Parts: sequence; structure tokens; C-alpha cells
Amino acid sequence: MDYRSEFPQFTSGVYLDMAHQGPFPRTTVARLQQAIELKCHPERLEAPEYFDLPNRVRARIARLVGADTSEIALTNSATQGIGAIATGLGLKPGDEVVIANSNFPSNLFTWLHLRRLGICAKVLKPAGGEVAPESLDAALSARTRVVALDWVNYSTGYRIDLSAFGERAHNAGAIFVVDGTQGAGALELNLHALPVDALAVATYKWFLGPYGTGFVFLSHALQGRLDVPVVNWSAVEGAENFDALPTDQFTLAKGARVFDVPETANFLNMSALEASLEFLERATVHAVTEHCRLLLDLLAEELRRKGYTLSGAAHPEHASTILGFQAPSLEATQRVYEKLRAHQIAVSLRHGMIRVSPYLFNSEVDIHRLVAVVG
Repeated sequence: MDYRSEFPQFTSGVYLDMAHQGPFPRTTVARLQQAIELKCHPERLEAPEYFDLPNRVRARIARLVGADTSEIALTNSATQGIGAIATGLGLKPGDEVVIANSNFPSNLFTWLHLRRLGICAKVLKPAGGEVAPESLDAALSARTRVVALDWVNYSTGYRIDLSAFGERAHNAGAIFVVDGTQGAGALELNLHALPVDALAVATYKWFLGPYGTGFVFLSHALQGRLDVPVVNWSAVEGAENFDALPTDQFTLAKGARVFDVPETANFLNMSALEASLEFLERATVHAVTEHCRLLLDLLAEELRRKGYTLSGAAHPEHASTILGFQAPSLEATQRVYEKLRAHQIAVSLRHGMIRVSPYLFNSEVDIHRLVAVVG
């Protein structure tokens, strides 16, 4: 299927930067315009929609990642989801957290900040940012409470084996927290089949949502261990009946929704995200994976012939929908990146590596055009 017509017309260039921002499908733009109309005419807003809209979004996300609806909290970022875990676990001085220096800042700074409380943050420093399961072993101890890693590296596209890392974390008595932003929505996922306790995602990339939207998967077992430091009134039991809200004692609702971002039913954001999720469900994550892998395999073959060095994501066991490559020197890589941008080919430069991340609207013609420019 040709998906180009499903998206607004790009400029005369080629967009290969989904790992930076995912564009809205046309259906999302139309839904957003409807949401704007509602804000212009609030007399049309029905009270049930304050709860129905977030619940529909929550249910669609759960289906896409292989989770229960009650395990999904709606957030404004991956950072908020990770923060709910870091602040809710009640970690104590001497407890240990294992992270990697290749983590995106969302999954790095929150954990490092815990050092002020006497918590030990051990930082893995893998070569090239490509962390291997065995590198975790030396860092684990009887005091390890959390292992927090990125599923897909945001610079290189290198994908880790969630099963291998999760099992090691669980064997050490730790929980496994994952930033899935660069994988979820682009790679098929069944969280109930994986040793993952929490998965935080920003949905403005591969889920095609607005900037400032996200979610966090919190397993049922983990939810029982987390404190709720801030109460979102809409997550109080019976909140749907506004006039009956308690004014003294109250009970929190069941499920991960107690960690929702306040004002969850942000009509502009949630309406747009809902439409994008509907698009992704129709297209299927499987189709996204297969199409992007086809294009990146072609790119990898052409770049190897031209003498470029590819990231670890070029290996099938670590492949994602992102591929990094570099020239023989940082200076040469910078020049290639600038040349691509001058030819209106949108890619990113991250840590000395050019990052390419296609989508359904791209074709082999786009890859050949990139290859011709890097020549």
C-alpha cells in the first residue's frame, strides 16, 4: 500500500527522521481540527468525554504493546513515566540502580539525581553505547533494586534483548525499567511475554502523536509497590460523578491511571493521539517494521559498498527501524550530514553518527536519493 497520500505533503526533500519527530497522518490533522472546534465551542463538550477519551486512548495503547488497559498510565513524556517509578519505589540510602551512559537523558538524569539521597547509581559505559547482557553481571549486587535501560539506542538504533536483560535483573531481585520510545510503535511488542516491569514511552515519534504525549506501562505487580505522591483528582474512585466527589476520605481508583498526567483529557493532545493510534492499528506495527527494515537493509548494503561504517543495528539480532552510519572521521561525517541537509534530506546527527529512520511514507527511491548524495 502507498502511504504517501495518508500524510500531508512534505517539502521537496526527503524525510528520514522519524526518530526525531513523527508527522501527523491526515486523519490526525482532521481530528485535531475537530478538537479545536470543541475548544472554540465548549458548550458542545459532553462531561463523559473527560473520562471516555483517555480510556479509549489507554485501551488502544494497551492493545498495541500487549498489555492490560489497567497497566497503562497516560503521561506527557517518557520522563514523567520514569519519574513515577523513581519517586514511587521508596528507594533508601545504599540501594543501587544500574543504568547505561548510552541511555537517553529521560532514562538517565532521573536516576543520577537519586544520588543526592544516598542511592548508588552505577553507570555502565559500553563501547559504542552498545550494551550487552553480560556487561550487566558485574554491576549487579544484593543491593540492586532497579535496572533501567533503553530498548533501542537513540543514536545508533541498536536494539537490546529485553528477555536477556530482564531475566538478569529479576534473578538479582531487581525490577527492569525500559525506555521504549525508539522502539514501541515501530517494533512488535508483547509486554506480557517479557520480563519487563515498566516501559516508558514518548508518543510523538513512532506513535505519530503530538509533542507532549506519552505513556508508561506499569505491571500489576509493580503498581502494588509504588507510592502515589500526587493525587490526580480524576483518578479518585467515583470521579466520573463530579458532584459526588468526596471532601474528606477518598479512595484511589484501581490500576495505573492513578499515575496519569493531570488534566488527562487534554482534548487537543488526546484527540490527536487517538487518531494516530487508530491509523497505526489499521496499518499495523508489523507493516511498519517490515517496510522500514526493507529500506534499511537496502541502505546498509549500499553504504557498505561505499566504505561507510554501520552501527550495531545493522546486525539482524540488534536491528530496529533506525540505522546509524559514519564516515572514517568525525569531520567527514559532519560534512556528509551537512551535505544531506543541504539537499533537503532530513536525518539526524547523534554522537558522531548519522541516524536514518524511515517510515511507511518512504520508498526505495528515497534511499537511493540519500545514497547518491553521500556518494
